[in-house]
Amino acid sequence: MKKIKKCLLVTFDFTQRGRSATSFAAGVLLSACKQHDLYGLRFTVGHFPIQMIKSNERNFTPADLAKNINDHYKLEDLHGLAISCYVWNTDLIEPLIQKCRDMGFRGNIILGGYQINEKTCQSLYPSGDVYLPSYAEVSLPEAFIHDRVLHKLVVSKPVVFGAFGSPYLNGSINLEDNQAMIHWETQRGCFYACSFCAHRDVANNRVHEFQLETIKKELLLFKKKRVKRVNILDPIFRKGRRSYEILEYAIEIGLEAELVFQVRFEDINERLLGLFSKLNTYLEFGLQTANQAESVVINRRNNIKKISSAISMLQEKDVSFEVSLIYGLPTQTLSSFEQSIQFLLERGVTCIKAFPLMLLEGTQLSFDKNLYGIKEGHIDQSGIPHVIESDSFTHEEWISMRELAERLTYKKS
Repeated sequence: MKKIKKCLLVTFDFTQRGRSATSFAAGVLLSACKQHDLYGLRFTVGHFPIQMIKSNERNFTPADLAKNINDHYKLEDLHGLAISCYVWNTDLIEPLIQKCRDMGFRGNIILGGYQINEKTCQSLYPSGDVYLPSYAEVSLPEAFIHDRVLHKLVVSKPVVFGAFGSPYLNGSINLEDNQAMIHWETQRGCFYACSFCAHRDVANNRVHEFQLETIKKELLLFKKKRVKRVNILDPIFRKGRRSYEILEYAIEIGLEAELVFQVRFEDINERLLGLFSKLNTYLEFGLQTANQAESVVINRRNNIKKISSAISMLQEKDVSFEVSLIYGLPTQTLSSFEQSIQFLLERGVTCIKAFPLMLLEGTQLSFDKNLYGIKEGHIDQSGIPHVIESDSFTHEEWISMRELAERLTYKKS
């Protein structure tokens, strides 16, 4: 009989007040592992969350992290170590792997997350053993079971999402009564293909919808637990029969939690707004730019006429919303960024946020950066590189854009 492998999932999470101790992403993966036929027979999985503080100033080093992991889970006794790789922790991955090896870890290093792209993962993280691009609900358990590999192995297994239970319903994520905030999803992937975004299922170019029966059971649980705020992770919550049914059910059961949706202005219609207005809803619109030429370059073709109409409809229905922009986009100028802000101000939008552009692994924009003369740099202590210069704006002009962004008001509409 084969020895049971002891495995560990290490995640890097931003601390958010009132959130469950287990992040949503970790809960989904732990749930999938525990549903595997060989869980408890061939492998077990622990979870070690590392909290990234919001101040963007780290108070730990890779050596600190490895020692902390070793204090809780003896590294030399582990067979598999899975590490989440995101833009906010990418510079920590290689030195952390080395420190874990130094402390006695001899098993497989398994790397997954948005930074793991099939084309770049091995050059970006050469110390990895197994790489998991795309969704990992199937690939991660198989990687844990896999015997020691002497070559680089990329595992990308298709996921049938209807085959997996909800991490909330099966207890992989523990919900407290009156939980202040949770994350939730009704689908995985995105219908759109914005060149800067990593939400799209680049492997299969699909959107995966979760079963409505499961969604309704989760909503009932959120009501029972009196959850205060639900952040919906769907990249875009679109109009349509399925979305209407989800909202109608939430209305039917009298859900009181604040529901935060990411929506496109082009999807706003009377029926969708009517449903939103019957719930405690807050909408987030990622306009990114009001400049038509810039929206074409980033494959985010905004319909300005529909956007203006949607803003008026939202204001008439008194639905709370915010709009976000990105600065540092290819072909953008200081003047065009000012014009995007002015476009919203002229339409009475009171909550505007603007964020600096980041180039994410595997996105079209990261591959095209030389085409636009894009240069990256570190703008704070987070270790995250941001776009700070391009052919269309100097670094000094980027600084002016940042100053404009920091002066924007965040008053809720």
